[in-house]
Amino acid sequence: MSRTVSLDEARTTGAVVTIHRRALGPDTGRLDGVVLATGVWTLVGSLADWAHADGYEAIRTEDVTKVRRLRRANQRLVERAAAGLGTWPLPHPDLAVDLASVEGVVRSVARTSRLLAVHVEGESPGEYFPGAVGDLTDEGLGLRFIDTAGRWEAASRWFGLDEITRVSWGSRYLDMFDRYGDRPPFEPRELSDR
Repeated sequence: MSRTVSLDEARTTGAVVTIHRRALGPDTGRLDGVVLATGVWTLVGSLADWAHADGYEAIRTEDVTKVRRLRRANQRLVERAAAGLGTWPLPHPDLAVDLASVEGVVRSVARTSRLLAVHVEGESPGEYFPGAVGDLTDEGLGLRFIDTAGRWEAASRWFGLDEITRVSWGSRYLDMFDRYGDRPPFEPRELSDR
């Protein structure tokens, strides 16, 4: 029996999968987790070390080339371990994520999470940019970047919406910056509905 499944089958079964994506650079081709929702973008609940719920990823659906389930024995181990840690089944985020566009994803996430990270894997593979949304226009995202020392940059970094390949939030890594980084030198931005 093939372990290759469609995104919709992965979503309906709740199986842990490896999502293969077209190569956008080194270390960008695979993502492990549970498919929670699909649209123009796909929402994935991330698993760290196959057992710890570790936030969410929204990826461009058009970049997905293959989805593979874990072997049954591995799936059972992951479910037992994650359940023992209190993270199974993987929870849906506490918000409705608009998967129709990257702008919708960012707008949805920014309503409830001060920090998110954008990936611009075509330009900067293997890197991502954590921060708070400063501005969001039809063409781009101005992100108030927080560096690895927990310090906020004074000005926004701009990313074209068509350059963004992935949006992350709710991970332990981002939570560390949110809890222990410097206080932001700006008020959180309220994004209006369009």
